[in-house]
Amino acid sequence: MELEKELNSQQLKAVLNSENSLLIFAGAGSGKTRVLTYKIAYLIKERGIDPFGILAITFTNKAASEMKKRVIDLVGRVGEYMWVSTFHSFCARLLRREISRFGYNEKFIIYDSDESLKLISRCITDTGYDLKMVSPKSVQETISTSKNKLIDHESFIKRAFDPFEKIVARIFPLYQDELHKANALDFDDLLFLTVRLLKDNPDVKEKYQNQFQYILVDEFQDTNLVQNELILLLYNGSNKIFVVGDDDQSIYSWRGAEISNIINFDKNFSNTIVIKLEQNYRSTKFILDAANELIKNNYSRSKKKLWTQSHAGELISKFRAQNEQEEAKFVAKKIRDIIAGKNKKSFKDFAIFYRTNAQSRAIEEVFIRENIPYRIFGGLKFYDRKEIKDMLAYLKLMSNPKDIISLTRVVNVPARGIGNTTISHIEKFSQNNGITFCEAFYDIEKINTVSPSTRQKIRDFISILDNLRDYLDNHTIEETIEELWEKTSYIKELAIENTIESLNRIDNLKEFLTVIKEFEESHNSIEENAKLSLHDFLQEISLVSEVDNYDEDADTVTLMTLHNAKGLEFPIVFIVGLEEGIFPHVRSITGGYDDVEEERRLCYVGITRAKEKVFLTSSILHYIYGDQRERLISRFIGEIPDELFIDENKATSLLYSSEETGNYTVNKKSVFQFSKNHPERYSKQESRSVDMFSTKSKDSKKSDNSGFKKEKDFLNFKVGDLVEHKLWGNGEILRAKKSVDDLELDVVFKSVGLKKILASVAPIKKIQ
Repeated sequence: MELEKELNSQQLKAVLNSENSLLIFAGAGSGKTRVLTYKIAYLIKERGIDPFGILAITFTNKAASEMKKRVIDLVGRVGEYMWVSTFHSFCARLLRREISRFGYNEKFIIYDSDESLKLISRCITDTGYDLKMVSPKSVQETISTSKNKLIDHESFIKRAFDPFEKIVARIFPLYQDELHKANALDFDDLLFLTVRLLKDNPDVKEKYQNQFQYILVDEFQDTNLVQNELILLLYNGSNKIFVVGDDDQSIYSWRGAEISNIINFDKNFSNTIVIKLEQNYRSTKFILDAANELIKNNYSRSKKKLWTQSHAGELISKFRAQNEQEEAKFVAKKIRDIIAGKNKKSFKDFAIFYRTNAQSRAIEEVFIRENIPYRIFGGLKFYDRKEIKDMLAYLKLMSNPKDIISLTRVVNVPARGIGNTTISHIEKFSQNNGITFCEAFYDIEKINTVSPSTRQKIRDFISILDNLRDYLDNHTIEETIEELWEKTSYIKELAIENTIESLNRIDNLKEFLTVIKEFEESHNSIEENAKLSLHDFLQEISLVSEVDNYDEDADTVTLMTLHNAKGLEFPIVFIVGLEEGIFPHVRSITGGYDDVEEERRLCYVGITRAKEKVFLTSSILHYIYGDQRERLISRFIGEIPDELFIDENKATSLLYSSEETGNYTVNKKSVFQFSKNHPERYSKQESRSVDMFSTKSKDSKKSDNSGFKKEKDFLNFKVGDLVEHKLWGNGEILRAKKSVDDLELDVVFKSVGLKKILASVAPIKKIQ
């Protein structure tokens, strides 16, 4: 093998060392999969190691498939039968051989998440609890978390403390018993039982320790407690452990990943050598410089610095919009401009990353209007999400009681005891009497095959719909949706469920309020007939939601959350919504230092997906989750030096016209429209005076600076700084332009709106 031609010096060092346990810190785009596969090939072809004495583990089926394909290319068909797989596939393969020790037979079946959930639901009812009171998903998540912390049902019973845990303590053992009777394992059992097998059976542990001379693990920073324990149990001090990972890309703590596993690797495995792969083969120099500057602000990391032999490339672009619609328009315009340029880019060359799924909505709506093809990766389109479809179904029923599709969708959402059997009885009655399903449904008293208690539930549901229609007569659509949530307990049910999925659904529902508010503002619907307004709203939404059944291989822009972006790469990347409380997420800000560090790693992952160009965008006012407020620019933008940025606001500003005569002139029309939309923050009189460079002229009466300690070093002001003005209060600098020995500042103040001032004259100081 001519490895010197295929690998750089650090990669070669990692491949050739077969005497030590190795911890490879592989930075983004540094060729870690290449190192893993060449390591396997070297051990087999040059060191004579038995192919079945090598265990290679990764996380996803896609990654395992890619690794196996490369191994086969290097070592031949024997690679098809080697132990190259995901953690779960490895454990399933091992358990097929050894599971009889737990009273199972080797033909056990594996329940997926839905099958597991159905069994848990049965166990909940069998123990006497009401499914409305005890959420199956919450129970499922609690049991899963316990297994991944190596806590079995017996230990859980002893530890159960609060009322919910005590309920789970009754369900957990029954669930495990039912699994055993069915000769079934759930997904978490695969790892849990493998670890227990090795712990409780020294002969089995010794057998596999001796078999696997070399154990290679990919993405080690993503391992949780049970996965790390599995590797520790397979290690006997003589075999060699080779792990590859990047602590700077550890972004899955919310699903149990322990960054300490990679940080403490050399403490757990003796005779460990640490090798760093820092040469990047994906991104340009400026992209890597920005990523390095960002991530160095994390304390809990192994220091490394990505570099490349590639060209410097383009600087990072940053853009600060007035609101998320203008932000989305900027993204769309940039994509159009770049495609129209000389570099022959296609839509598939662009990716847009955001922190939460709800943020896709503004992007999607602009892309639809601008006829930009897109696809959502790893998630549903906003209007295709279950909770949004449920809300639209309720609204459609208010508008049209004969809508059978909407009726059958939400008649039992949230669950109210009107199941499939009842629907079948109503359907049969309608057929026998020659009437529509809806007519039969609303005349439920005549259907004797439906029990009196169920008929009452249907009457209650019809009453809710009637009351909501009446409510709509004197209220806005937004208020009616909130009334719907109250009367149906829709959000309350999701809050009780209290899973990551249910909390995301609540976020999406709150974002739906933003859709409604924007519609009502643009159509002045508060003053119009609300029911007519509802009809128009549903028509507008239907035109959005019916767009594009797209081909996976089509030329489309990719939209995804940052968590889904890991492992992918694109020529051009936009990261949107870089505002405090959105990214970093508000939960991380209130959660503590470690949570913010993970958010920073997430931003690092996003930036390092880009090959050629990165855009970082934010909004001054962001309407999300039904809440509009002024947003501070994300700290992550502030952590990247100014010299690595192009400020797109100077060239593509929403506040300034494109024509420049001496100095920028304020686009008064744009500012006036902004003040019209937000009268609580701007007045017409104030918008007419925004073109002043200081507190003189019309505001000269206000320019007394006595008693105010303004900033001495006024040349240090920069975009994003929060400042205090003696008379106008707090504001944020949107633009800072050097002018001889002074700075021209554009500052938006909460009290008076946009002001152009000179830093040397104005009575302002930075807010610490």
